[in-house]
Amino acid sequence: MAVRKRGGRWPDDFMIKRKRYRGTIPEARTKAQAEKAEVLAIQAVYEGRYGQPAQSPTFKEFVEGTYHA
Repeated sequence: MAVRKRGGRWPDDFMIKRKRYRGTIPEARTKAQAEKAEVLAIQAVYEGRYGQPAQSPTFKEFVEGTYHA
């Protein structure tokens, strides 16, 4: 859980239960802000909200929504 600046971004890289989570924290401007955002991301993993895939529509819903005449 080390926060380092690379370029103009703060990478977010941590592991929980042998699963690696990666991302960037674009809104962070300082190291303290990046550390706080990382703590929030870790909490979100434990609460089951981080890394959840977006709900995509079924094929039928997609066709009806796109090609509905």
